[in-house]
Amino acid sequence: MSNRNESTKPSILYLGKREGFVSREILRGLLSMRVEGFDWDFWCMPENLSLRELKACLKKRKVDGVIARGLPKEIVQSLKKLGIPTVFLRGGEDKSAAYINGPHPDDGMIGRIAGEEFSRLNLGYWGFVHWDGVMWSEERKKIFHEYALERGVKNEILSLEENERANWTAVEKVAKWLDGLPKPCGVLACNDAAGLDVLNACELLDLKVPNDVAVIGVDNDRLLCESSSCSLSSIDLGVADIGRSAVVQLGKMLGIVAEDVQAPVNSAVCVVRKSSHMVDINHLVYQKAQDFVNSRPLRNTKVEQLARACGVSRRGLERAFERCGAVSPAVLIRERKIAAVIDLLADGMSSIESVSSQAGFSDAAGLSNFVKRMTGRNPGSFRR
Repeated sequence: MSNRNESTKPSILYLGKREGFVSREILRGLLSMRVEGFDWDFWCMPENLSLRELKACLKKRKVDGVIARGLPKEIVQSLKKLGIPTVFLRGGEDKSAAYINGPHPDDGMIGRIAGEEFSRLNLGYWGFVHWDGVMWSEERKKIFHEYALERGVKNEILSLEENERANWTAVEKVAKWLDGLPKPCGVLACNDAAGLDVLNACELLDLKVPNDVAVIGVDNDRLLCESSSCSLSSIDLGVADIGRSAVVQLGKMLGIVAEDVQAPVNSAVCVVRKSSHMVDINHLVYQKAQDFVNSRPLRNTKVEQLARACGVSRRGLERAFERCGAVSPAVLIRERKIAAVIDLLADGMSSIESVSSQAGFSDAAGLSNFVKRMTGRNPGSFRR
């Protein structure tokens, strides 16, 4: 039973892994709902709590609802016996696990998206690098293979055991496999770590990417994708939306969110980089500039600083925006900043003075002038 006091904010516990790109993205999405009107108290604990620790945590914090991912079966059973409303997200479990009731990435779309890209590139032979025994990799392999057969394309699968992943053994095994594939070919890796193994294997064999081998990973972990001189194209699963959707679902279970409130939909898209397409350098610069500004919207980023971060001159940056964007770099910086400021104001958890400081203004008057200039409204009008 929920023990929520109606006069207080709902107390929500997140139980799950906090390490790894997907786990962090889910948590980021969950916490981002604070600026969407879900002014709840969120708590975060690891998934490996003992039963005693779980019960003590639930009692101490008077938890109303739980969002959980990758829990041991005994913890799952305990939560169900206690009757606490819980959204169970898929972790390492098979998707058919009966208690999984929350949103999860559409693994089936991954194989189709990659196959469509390889078809557009007119590649007549495909490959898939698979992590053996991993549920989500199994699903991606299955759909990719089925789509290849549907298109009449020959394809091969390389399965890697647990001790053959994301290390030099993996690179050597992938290289041996790649050496026997017809060229040119397209290779889908089960995730970005496996995608980097493929890129390293291509370098070991002196294969040209993407001319000889076009490579696509999965997750769009930007740190990994940009860590190779030949940046890795990757399928972005929109994982943060899973966290957002879980919050909406739990709110409906608690009876504090209307049934007609729509949860965010996570849709997969292919983010194109050098490993799969002969892309225009202007497109890459424009995409990198957007990523840089989006990751630090409240900083007083100068156009020259942005150009340096993208590895080009100011004129090179402006040229990329002229060809790929609707606004200039300076306008992009201002637009992202005002959007972030409005989010903070709407959240209501920070004072005007605090928002001013976070946004790099010396006082509230500076913030007020900026908001008025950009929107025609006073900062207070955005408060919820």
